[in-house]
Amino acid sequence: MMSRLFNIVKNKLQDNINQKNRKKLTNPDVTIIASNCTGGFLYHWLGLEFKSPFINLYMTPEDFITALSNFDNFMEQNIIELKDSGKNYPVGIGYKGTLIHFMHYKNFDQAISKWNERKERMNKNNCCVMLSNWGGYDTKQLKQFDSLPFKHKVVFTDRKYSNISSAFYLHGYSCSNGKNGNVYATQYINGKRYIDQFDYVTFFNKCNNT
Repeated sequence: MMSRLFNIVKNKLQDNINQKNRKKLTNPDVTIIASNCTGGFLYHWLGLEFKSPFINLYMTPEDFITALSNFDNFMEQNIIELKDSGKNYPVGIGYKGTLIHFMHYKNFDQAISKWNERKERMNKNNCCVMLSNWGGYDTKQLKQFDSLPFKHKVVFTDRKYSNISSAFYLHGYSCSNGKNGNVYATQYINGKRYIDQFDYVTFFNKCNNT
């Protein structure tokens, strides 16, 4: 009973946060390129159509950085199915052997159909990049991500990195500790999620101004 009541209150509080953010948003055409489900959550919270194929999937930080380093080639090359992946969800193989884990799709045909459908909605001149599942241990990856040719990019970390301009420290967040490793998880009783520490609405709005 208490758990149900908490969820009702939490959902109401988060609805209020989402409504305020929707009013602030001036760039509804943003293409969010995220390494895991974070992009899908943000589109949903902001009431936007998915204008990115990076929805309901994840890539490892290593593969995500490889894909972004060769982004045009990655997006142009057909994704093929990885047979016998050992996973209970479809997995695709992309450019340079990068793996795309379609963990929220029933089969590969459904996954690639949605990928291609949403790829057509992308605005490559209005892209914001989020490395939202960095493991917290390979600082070389932070430097590689920081040097990617995307002006609007952010990597979420659980400590401060003054030498990484794209790093954003989320207080109380753990890069590798279970549920706390999801930046979209609820952090406080007031409904705020870890990622709410980051002003993603302004981040998206600025993407449309340059």
